[in-house]
Amino acid sequence: MAASGCSKVCSLIFMTHTFLLHHSKPLQSALAESLTDLPIKRLIFKRFMLLFLLFCTLVGALAGPIYWQYAQEQQERLLAQEETSVVATTQMIQKEMYEQLHLLELLKNSPAMVEYLSSGSTSDRARLELLFKNTANTYHRFDQIRLLDNSGHELVRINMPEGEAQAVSTERLQDKSQRYYFSEAQTLAADQVFVSRMDLNVEQGVIEQPHKPMLRFVTPVLDVDGVRAGVLILNFMAQDMLERFRLQMSRRIDQQGMLLDPQGFWLSNHKRSNEWGADLGQPNHNFATLYPDAWPSVAAQDSGLVETAQGLFRFQSIDPFVFSPRQQTDFRLQHGVQLSDTTLANTAWKLVIFLPKEMIQAQSVLYQPLGRAVLALILLSLAVAAWLLAYNKVHKQLRQRYDQTVTAELSDLYEHAPCGYHSLDANGHFIRINQTELEWLGYEQEEVVGQPFVNFLTPDSQLRFAEFFELLKTEQEIDNIVLEMQCKDGSTFYVSTSATSLKDQAGHFAIARTSVFDITDRIQLERKLEQLANIDALTHISNRRHFYERGELEFKRAVRYQHALAILMFDIDYFKRVNDTYGHDGGDVVLKQLAKTVDDSLRDLDVFARFGGEEFIALLPELSAEQATLVAERLRQEIADMPVVMPSGETMNITVSIGFAMLTAQDKQLDAFIKKADLALYQAKEQGRNRVIEYQGTVTTE
Repeated sequence: MAASGCSKVCSLIFMTHTFLLHHSKPLQSALAESLTDLPIKRLIFKRFMLLFLLFCTLVGALAGPIYWQYAQEQQERLLAQEETSVVATTQMIQKEMYEQLHLLELLKNSPAMVEYLSSGSTSDRARLELLFKNTANTYHRFDQIRLLDNSGHELVRINMPEGEAQAVSTERLQDKSQRYYFSEAQTLAADQVFVSRMDLNVEQGVIEQPHKPMLRFVTPVLDVDGVRAGVLILNFMAQDMLERFRLQMSRRIDQQGMLLDPQGFWLSNHKRSNEWGADLGQPNHNFATLYPDAWPSVAAQDSGLVETAQGLFRFQSIDPFVFSPRQQTDFRLQHGVQLSDTTLANTAWKLVIFLPKEMIQAQSVLYQPLGRAVLALILLSLAVAAWLLAYNKVHKQLRQRYDQTVTAELSDLYEHAPCGYHSLDANGHFIRINQTELEWLGYEQEEVVGQPFVNFLTPDSQLRFAEFFELLKTEQEIDNIVLEMQCKDGSTFYVSTSATSLKDQAGHFAIARTSVFDITDRIQLERKLEQLANIDALTHISNRRHFYERGELEFKRAVRYQHALAILMFDIDYFKRVNDTYGHDGGDVVLKQLAKTVDDSLRDLDVFARFGGEEFIALLPELSAEQATLVAERLRQEIADMPVVMPSGETMNITVSIGFAMLTAQDKQLDAFIKKADLALYQAKEQGRNRVIEYQGTVTTE
């Protein structure tokens, strides 16, 4: 109403000037005629004066409240625009922290980590270093990745000095037992994580230049027996996250967005010189000093709005590790990671959006040139308005314009929202879809409306949607259903959908209103993490953990249906000589060449993996003993004939010893089955290597 009131005044003045421009001559003529008739002139004057005094009285009584309401609506409109920044920024930071927890858990539970903590061997340490380096080079988020033993001494450390991961040699590893993060780790349970406060990285007692904002993720690690064997530490570089925060804030009206730590020091500020007051020895560079009237409310409350003489402050607790069950699925932690109380205290950040008083006033019509002109011409406008007698019509026109503007804005918000929206009828056919989702799919409006929604889904998602849509008929709201949508050009993408059902007057299901979020990046990240967990980093075949997952399925299937199943274990003969002669780089070449040769020779249904070091294992379903012998002999011969080109350019050959066993009615456990092949492998080595030995139940070791 206040906005309409001020707009009425502006329109009234505009119409007044327009009227005078277009009708000045008729008015002059009428006034000239009235001057010859004094009674008429007095009556016109009296009525004019009555109307003029009435308008003046109304303006005097209404101007104050109207302007106050208008100012309030201006503030509310500005704040409503800022809510998008609050939500988007919170989700961005939570997503960033969520991904770091996933990577921390991946490294913690990786086979390379468990095997090294259990064996302590040089080869297992090399594998763990390679995993750390691959992780650092892949994500470019970590300044350091470190593994400490239980006494606080570094076992493995990866640095990123020039943007390329480098392993620190053993003689340069340091004792970190006195550092605060190691002391904090001593209090953690096996499944807990500690995250430090964000601060500037210090090297040799001096803050590193350029500044490196850093978060340290710390968690205990366990060996194969579940015994605590050390501490894993990720030094997460927060600079990119802060830059994205600043980019988000730069899209706002005044660009004054701030991120505070729990003590009120700026992690990010529109004036960069105000940042990191605590770290840089500038205790007065904090929120409480610059905005003393706002700080008590910001510090004491999780979210809210504070108005001071300086302006409006919209603040919101970020809590980057507090993932609500009602948030989107990509913000829900899928594993049982527990955060320490200190972590939650260290990361109790506050997002503060500041709207200065000057900026708010600049949005007001009375602080603009046109507004000042309105104030100067108000008396003349009221006088002319007394002659026009058109206030009601103007009011109606302004109301119509306002309604049209609001309708257009709402339509634009729906059509170009950052997520997709569509509505389906009771049969699952499109009755409405916004432009965002149409652009994702590559269709025009007329190609989609009226069509079944399932026509735009992959076959697997069509089945899931049918279940989801049937359930929606009885449930009012369903959230976070993942579907794969089919585009016009044949490509696909993954979405998370949430729907609300509407019923007709009879209570029957009538319409489903659905929001759609593109989560393709999240799905791809999950698949990439799964691949890192299942594939041996050196040979690119299955690792030991993945072999057990697939092997258990094949073993149980063979036992249940009494199918033939063979298992092969083979070991490179005199592999230590290869490492001693050609170094570990040469040994890596041998392992990769052998893995490729065997993988190319086996069938798709065979399960082939690197079992550890230079030892490999394979399950061969549906093969008799004679067929398994032929396969084993063929592999042995192919490996013996395989030329291996060393890094030096020299060519060499290797041989393998192979032990294999056939599944019998007495085999009930996969580990026992593997042991039979291992015993046969031992016998092959005892008999001179470069041979195949089948387990006969009499193979023994001396």
